[in-house]
Amino acid sequence: MIPQKTSQRPAFRYGKSHKIVHWGCCFDSLLELKYAISIREEYALMRSRLHIYYDQRTLMPTDYLRTGIKHYTPDFLIRHKTSNEAFLVEIKPRAFEREPQLDLRKQVAENFIRWKNYDWKYKVIFNDEIVLSEHELQVFEDCCRLKSKSSFKLWLQQENARYDRSAPSFFKQNLTNKQIAFIMFGKIDPRAA
Repeated sequence: MIPQKTSQRPAFRYGKSHKIVHWGCCFDSLLELKYAISIREEYALMRSRLHIYYDQRTLMPTDYLRTGIKHYTPDFLIRHKTSNEAFLVEIKPRAFEREPQLDLRKQVAENFIRWKNYDWKYKVIFNDEIVLSEHELQVFEDCCRLKSKSSFKLWLQQENARYDRSAPSFFKQNLTNKQIAFIMFGKIDPRAA
């Protein structure tokens, strides 16, 4: 008997990840840092603060933890500073595009958004969709070149000082309640925080 070939492609596997803790955010990868750099002028963001608990059989969200409940933590919740559009964002390498786990996350996130009646949209951003301006690319390359945490923090402090100090920095240690309310509900101007 001749063994039949299967057309299944191997599952996507991540390489070793190194957490990057800066700007008051903990990024799981350089890809997430790159995305944050690309949106920081136009969007307010929260990083990994939103945990969605859901029933693994129905994919419906729940407030009650019990057997069969799993959780999903999207990478970012962002809100545009002028248009007020909000997105729950998952960042992935393009190689992850056809993974079933991505469809599951989308369904869980969309069920949660409907359940809470939020004005958010779910969005997957792939690595090849993140485009940096020349300045943003320089910022990203500088981040990649810096070796020690102390020099990275010093550099980030200088980078933040270049921007208008009357507007709040969205990369500081703790978001204020007003900033969180703006990102989540869009009801408070982030400049008022």
